[in-house]
Amino acid sequence: MATVTVVGKGSISVKPDLICLGLNIQITDRDCEKAMDKAEASLDELRSILWNCGFEKDDLKTSNFSVRTEYETVPDENGNYHNVFKGYCCAHDLSVSFPLDTQRLAVVLGRIASSAAAPEISVRFTIKDAESVREELIRMSAADARKKAELLCKASGARRGKLLRISYDRPDVNMNSTVGYGMDINCLRASAKAVSIDPEDIHLTDSAEFEWEIN
Repeated sequence: MATVTVVGKGSISVKPDLICLGLNIQITDRDCEKAMDKAEASLDELRSILWNCGFEKDDLKTSNFSVRTEYETVPDENGNYHNVFKGYCCAHDLSVSFPLDTQRLAVVLGRIASSAAAPEISVRFTIKDAESVREELIRMSAADARKKAELLCKASGARRGKLLRISYDRPDVNMNSTVGYGMDINCLRASAKAVSIDPEDIHLTDSAEFEWEIN
């Protein structure tokens, strides 16, 4: 049985419509309970700040929580290095998302930076309805494959027949814009002025392999 196998490809550019703010709290203390209490106090302060910025209680999500021991390597009088207990580190990775609004982003960052919570901050520009984008890429890949198969069959004087096989390994598509957004912590404390930016479009590709019988 004669067959034709083609790889269909889909490409799309999407404008970011969602801001994802990453907040990482890390508190170290030689007393484990104190480290956890301080981390909880920082978390409560973050919740209060976000509440005052118009967020709901459940908007702040936890992606990771850990308590670990930390050591530092120090030399002795003979120049030999040893691990010395530094303390217990309580780490809390959090995130909050909201529709693309650079004015609101600046206000939120300014208030967080001025707080005692002092988390590490990261900013991502992404897509709210990522699943619809993935589905559109699949439709585009299938349409591209059909078009290629029809052209190949027509050029060879054959006719495309029954679809025999589809091979598709859904990739982990990066839905983040490549644009960077960084402000020094001291600048954030000094001013919550919004920076008007238009994040770069997110460029995505996907592909699948199709095999048809040819007559």
